[in-house]
Amino acid sequence: MLNVRIKISEKQAKKLIFDLVKYSDHSNRSLTDGLKNKTIEQWFEQNKYPFKRLISDTRDWGYTVPFVENTMDSKVYISGAGIINVSDYQSEFESALEYRNSTINNADIAAYHACIAKLFASLASYLSLKAECYNAENEDKLEDAQGSPVSLEEKIKLWVPILSGGKELDSSKKSWDLFQVQLAKYNEDAINPKCSVQDLSCVELAEKVNDLRGGIINIMYELHVLLNDEIKSQLVRAVYFPDVYVSEY
Repeated sequence: MLNVRIKISEKQAKKLIFDLVKYSDHSNRSLTDGLKNKTIEQWFEQNKYPFKRLISDTRDWGYTVPFVENTMDSKVYISGAGIINVSDYQSEFESALEYRNSTINNADIAAYHACIAKLFASLASYLSLKAECYNAENEDKLEDAQGSPVSLEEKIKLWVPILSGGKELDSSKKSWDLFQVQLAKYNEDAINPKCSVQDLSCVELAEKVNDLRGGIINIMYELHVLLNDEIKSQLVRAVYFPDVYVSEY
């Protein structure tokens, strides 16, 4: 069976805190934007959270980082209308996390493939949203040619530099290599859905789940940073998700 470690490393916890402060959609951005790491440590100290203790507490995966972790998801309740999703791409991402959890809890290979599909649907929706915002203000449109849609990889390589003012995603990192492997699998599943659920050992399944955070999830995170978008804490946390491992009992 698959299990999840209950703690992350001290180094990961420290980076998680800094990333939540700098990039997540918390309500204290006006107080923390532009702060360097050392100043962030001092800011927590001034607010009665000794930083070393905060790191220790944050190693526990169930701990919520004070002041800077907005745990609200993409769903809101409107009287008379019920629950609605305010963001398609965030909703797809949250659904992917549910499938990831199902993969772990049940050693479910089909859930893993559903997770991959939802992650790529989220990424595609995010890039479409960014293109729509860009197209509303510019004459040179970012759009799929009629009968010839732009691939997801091409959108990242061609559209992102335009959306970011010239910045590019670093394709020399391991995260890009993992992303391409996962994208190839996603495309294969889309073409042959009946053949997509291959037999995997628990060890192989655990490795693939762990690779999600270093591959497509990390790419989604880096794109948000590159395009100066505030990030939901669920995505920030997904980058640091604890190791999944195989246990006998």
